[in-house]
Amino acid sequence: MGSLVQVLTVGFPATFQPLTFLLLVLGVFWGMIFGAIPGLTAAMGVALAIPFTFFMSAVDGLTLLTGIWVGGVSGGFISACLLNMPGTPSSITTCFDGYPMSRKGKSGQALGIALTSSVIGGLLGVLVLMTLAPFIARQALKFGPFEYFSLGVLAFVAVSSMLGGSIWRNLAGLAVGLAISSIGADPISGIPRLCFGISELQGGIALLPLLVGLFCVSEIIEDIGAEMEAIVPPEARKVKFRELLPPLEVFKDNFANLIRSFIIGLTIGIFPGIGGATSNVIAYGMAKSSSKHPEKFGTGIPDGLIASEAANNASIGGAFIPLVALGIPGDAVTAILLGGFMIHGINPGPLLFRYSADLVYAVFSAQFWANVVMFAMGLFLIKLFIYSLSFPKRFLLPIIAVSCILGAFALNNRLFDIWVLVFFGIFGYAWNKMGFSLVPVLVAFVLGPVVEANLRQGLTESAGSFLPIFTRPISLGLLIAAVALFLLGRYLQIIMKRRRVSGI
Repeated sequence: MGSLVQVLTVGFPATFQPLTFLLLVLGVFWGMIFGAIPGLTAAMGVALAIPFTFFMSAVDGLTLLTGIWVGGVSGGFISACLLNMPGTPSSITTCFDGYPMSRKGKSGQALGIALTSSVIGGLLGVLVLMTLAPFIARQALKFGPFEYFSLGVLAFVAVSSMLGGSIWRNLAGLAVGLAISSIGADPISGIPRLCFGISELQGGIALLPLLVGLFCVSEIIEDIGAEMEAIVPPEARKVKFRELLPPLEVFKDNFANLIRSFIIGLTIGIFPGIGGATSNVIAYGMAKSSSKHPEKFGTGIPDGLIASEAANNASIGGAFIPLVALGIPGDAVTAILLGGFMIHGINPGPLLFRYSADLVYAVFSAQFWANVVMFAMGLFLIKLFIYSLSFPKRFLLPIIAVSCILGAFALNNRLFDIWVLVFFGIFGYAWNKMGFSLVPVLVAFVLGPVVEANLRQGLTESAGSFLPIFTRPISLGLLIAAVALFLLGRYLQIIMKRRRVSGI
């Protein structure tokens, strides 16, 4: 309750500063455009915006990034409903009933149900975030170096086992990320590591060019030559305002479905490495398996739309909990946001609530109002977002490419960072083509130095003994949780595989 009061008394006034609120609105608009256009993901939108936050205060910069994240995840329903192409991975199952509904001439109803479900899931997720995150952070204040090391192990295990795909490929991504984070002078001895005689590498790889290269440049390379013709249903361009307001009975009949999907999305969002892409699939499957008329799923019914959109937006609040309370990213976007925090000199984790409490409550407030702004934009600017689906990407991609290069150069005003950007762009493209995820690479790169520093500090305190890792109760509990998450990840992968086989 105390944190809710702090959000009201500290966070809301910070958000309603004229410039801050304007950045929030711009962020949501930016995010919805990136979410609506297939191929331009929320992760890409957030990564691209980070260089623009250099000259902003931490509150303004993180407000902008939060707005893009909320808008990006939500905007995916537009192309999912109208083109049968999810704008973001978290809108995959929105296609299943959203597109058939549009094909029946009910584009406005499909968009309205998806929009309303998104805002409900998002707002409920923020309320839980405001309640749980400070509590978890208070518990984490009891952590010492060995506890932080075990927490890092927990994060690595969670990302490798619960991200989806091959565990071995995810472990390979972690190994690559740890190797990249080791480049540069040793933090204690100062001896160069993996520098290969290149003087610019002695300072290590900068986060921004790596991050933008992995998530923006790689997508640009992927999209070159992949121009697609977006054929928007003609009636969708004539959608009327009243059609975007679904009947109350739709949500009254789906109340249990809505709450269940919210809980699924929130819970999955909390677990590191899973994210909204998985939550909407599981919520859709649960809605179908518990429905009285499962045979109607996939034909254009509100139930599937509500399950998918409520779950993926609830996962935003869930993913924010481990990020701000423990400093562990929950998915690709929160991994990028973690970089955004660090670029502003802020380290997310339990101490964040002690030393930067005002910033935390401002970010909570920004996330709450971003959902409200997203709902208003969805109602009043939906035609603009629909027209954006037809915008030729051959005009958009060069602008994004130039922005990436300028952002990388502006970091330290040196050409070397542009080469780093290009290198990791090509690396990210090749890594994706080989079927590997970029998330483990980024998570290991960000958390690797933290894990290393705490392990070395702990070993110094214990005179070189590793035993405290297993004898300290919290450290041991975190390791046990890592084993449990590994088993849970394997179980969820089996369930997902069975659902794919059964056609869900």
